[in-house]
Amino acid sequence: MSKFVWVCENCGHESNGYFGQCSSCGAWGSLKKEVIIKSKSKIATKHSLFINSEDEILSLEDIQESSVSRLDTGSDEFNRVLGGGIVPASVNLIGGQPGIGKSTLLLQLAFHFSSENFKVLYISAEESSTQLKMRSERIKFFRSAIPSRKNLKSFSEKNILIYTESNLEKILEAIKKLEVHLIIVDSIQAIYNPNLDSVPGTISQIKECCSNLTRVAKTLAIPMFIVGHINKDGDIAGPKILEHMVDTVLQFEMIKDESLRILRSIKNRFGSTDELAVFEMRENGLNDISDPSLIFLNQRAGGVVTAIKEGQRPILVEIQSLVLYTEQHNPRRVANGIDFTRLHQILAIMEKYLKIPLAKHDVYVNVAGGLTVREPASDLAIALSILEKSNSALTSRVLAEQNFIALGELGLGGEIRHVANIETRLKEAQKLGFNTAIIPPLSAELRASFAYLKINFKEVATLQEAAAVFKGRVAERTSSRLRRTNDRSVPSVISSDAEDASHLGGSYPSKQKHKLDKSSLHEDDENAEIGVSLHALKALT
Repeated sequence: MSKFVWVCENCGHESNGYFGQCSSCGAWGSLKKEVIIKSKSKIATKHSLFINSEDEILSLEDIQESSVSRLDTGSDEFNRVLGGGIVPASVNLIGGQPGIGKSTLLLQLAFHFSSENFKVLYISAEESSTQLKMRSERIKFFRSAIPSRKNLKSFSEKNILIYTESNLEKILEAIKKLEVHLIIVDSIQAIYNPNLDSVPGTISQIKECCSNLTRVAKTLAIPMFIVGHINKDGDIAGPKILEHMVDTVLQFEMIKDESLRILRSIKNRFGSTDELAVFEMRENGLNDISDPSLIFLNQRAGGVVTAIKEGQRPILVEIQSLVLYTEQHNPRRVANGIDFTRLHQILAIMEKYLKIPLAKHDVYVNVAGGLTVREPASDLAIALSILEKSNSALTSRVLAEQNFIALGELGLGGEIRHVANIETRLKEAQKLGFNTAIIPPLSAELRASFAYLKINFKEVATLQEAAAVFKGRVAERTSSRLRRTNDRSVPSVISSDAEDASHLGGSYPSKQKHKLDKSSLHEDDENAEIGVSLHALKALT
């Protein structure tokens, strides 16, 4: 006999009646009506995670320790995000928006397993066998698309078994019948249990199908990859309990003109959840990007560079800012790639300790390349980037040539706080040619241990000290530019717009011919002893 129940789309909680708010997770409007058949099916008679589970209770001391060797994916990036490779009997859920490359990555993984003489069962509930054949032919034609470091002469299509089926009972029978080393399910939202009176993709179907697939994978000790679709909010579609059933949850993201792909680890029972893998989608498939810093620092345009940590990997990114005067009562604050609340906190610290009035200026901050910065080690770089744009229009012309990075967390008292793994960040900066680092004060032991680094350390304890060091480096480069400009005898009187010659804290001059004083060139720049036109300098640079 069937029964109507109301299931929460967010957490999977079931209730007998409709409520505007879920009593379990508190989500509003998340209850959906579903029909559940109470009769037990032959595949759901036992709810243990293992089919042949033992009832014996053992102490931790009595359990024998066994070493688990991970399976190589053939891709250094994929291995990194999984924690070193695939763990046998693990169930891995990979999600991402349509067309981002989930099926392509898993098909390349199947090719690598096949080259190692392992059998792979590819269960396709969405694509036909002909469509998969067309994709495999494209990948085989471009051998560089296969993320394997080994020669693929032993590659055989016989080792890849394609099963186009969405019926859960038939899928489970095929898994038990075939002796395979890897199972790929594409996708969980398209598979259905015929014993449930609901359409594929509903909460009850997803939960039941994932539970049975996980149980079989754990029992037969076969690693399994499950593809999951995402909803409009970017989360994996289905109940939240879906992520609790599996061992690893991976999220595919698209950045940088839709060519770069980032694979993040959201959950990992066998490794770190901070790891990140970077791929580039080409016509020949997904290719590893072993040094993503070169990608994110390409075409620098006058921002401040900082080093962030994604798991064990340091990545150098450029922080760009734009500060504009506005007549609006509520100035705009736009943050792309950084936390919006963090931006407001940094602006408040700058107004308090640097005496920079930002109440009448729009502030835009962007992380070049589309990467998201989640750690506070980038605070100092964000502040210096805003300071550069709020100080003078000349500074941005020379800032791109400065080979320095900024590291440090900003405290509410204006102090520069230490950041973790600073040595790894500095080594990455030195590898890419940076010779100066504005960093928090180092202890004597750390300073001695960093002696092998060919980087000039500018240790600052407060934001005021960092601003003085920052303006001093830019002023030095600006003076060199001005001397070269003076040698070319550039006229010093021009007609300038108010926005070009004005800076924060000063008045906006009228649009007429005037001679720029030293403060118009650069605030506190004692080396700027000549007047020079903004438009003439723009023409030279």
